[in-house]
Amino acid sequence: MRFREFVALAAALTTAACVQIGGSEPAAEIAGDGEVAFTMAGQGGAAIVVPVEINGTGPYQLVLDTGATMTCLDRGLVERLELPKPVGMVGYGATIGQAGAVSLHRIDTLAVGGITAKRLNACALDLQSVRKVGLEVDGLLGLNFLRSFRVTLDFKRNVLTLSPA
Repeated sequence: MRFREFVALAAALTTAACVQIGGSEPAAEIAGDGEVAFTMAGQGGAAIVVPVEINGTGPYQLVLDTGATMTCLDRGLVERLELPKPVGMVGYGATIGQAGAVSLHRIDTLAVGGITAKRLNACALDLQSVRKVGLEVDGLLGLNFLRSFRVTLDFKRNVLTLSPA
């Protein structure tokens, strides 16, 4: 991967440095544990992509992003799924050279392998910049989901294992 492409991919993924302001997100209810196969995608295999189900539909392809405070979905997917906005909450996002408000939305269930999180907030982003660098994904799987687990990546088998922290 050339340096410019790497910087473009890194800048696109850091868009998910979103936080919610006001209100309080209930802790996600977690059920199950398990494994799921992941793929390495993008230029030079720069991103770990995990299949997820959202509100019983999918699979959708999300980048495993430990640098993303929140799980974020492409705006088009948020619209197709008709995800509601939680009352009393505002999101703020920052990336290289840009910052501003983002819309927050409520996911009833988000399933990764045998794990299901309930009542999870996600921000909506325009992921066009990610697609321009060859990464066809529907969003980013962030820390508001991941922090409830011990996360293990087995690169020999390309398997993500999530177990209770």
